[in-house]
Amino acid sequence: MKTRLKLFIGTSLTLFFLISAAWGEEKNQRADLDAMVKKIIKLQERFNQNPSDYEVLKEIGVIYHDLAQKDAKTYAKKAVNSLEEAQKVKPEDNVTLCYLGSAYTLMAKEFWNPVSKSNYVNKGIECMDKAVRKDPDNITVRMTRGINSTRLPGILNRRQVAYEDFEHLADLFEKGLNAPSSLKSTVYKSLSGLYKEDGDKVKTQKYQTMADNL
Repeated sequence: MKTRLKLFIGTSLTLFFLISAAWGEEKNQRADLDAMVKKIIKLQERFNQNPSDYEVLKEIGVIYHDLAQKDAKTYAKKAVNSLEEAQKVKPEDNVTLCYLGSAYTLMAKEFWNPVSKSNYVNKGIECMDKAVRKDPDNITVRMTRGINSTRLPGILNRRQVAYEDFEHLADLFEKGLNAPSSLKSTVYKSLSGLYKEDGDKVKTQKYQTMADNL
């Protein structure tokens, strides 16, 4: 009886901590979302006062894009609209082009029609690939396409693209490109995760160690 009671108490405590941790994480995520939405409201007010402010329009689009990764139904279309407008103003901005491409793939989630879904995904991939071709050493461009490629369905064969982007960034870091430790950690952990999924224990450990040593 005592053994059963101990097991029950132990299991209950474990569940309590797991639930508490999940609740805490969800609470933090809601706080992050609220902060992003508030920031957009302020940026929109600034843009309404000065509709020619490209950087504000671009930032609105980028934040909508980041929100769409968490809630595509609510924010993907807004991201596309803002980034399309920004891209018209400054078509040479490859960062905007890459974010727009990623936003198109997020939009695809909201279509049940396979043709529409495929069209948006292909359009998004085309934009991201073009941005990388034009600006291959741009950290934001590579990160955006790399992260997007890890989240697209395997049937699209974008996994190798993710490897290419993260490996390219890792190589740039090794050559002395200045970047925040948090960014380097994300790149190394992304590579470690990819190699782990593909069963390469040596490279999994290599990149995990590089992340741990930052």
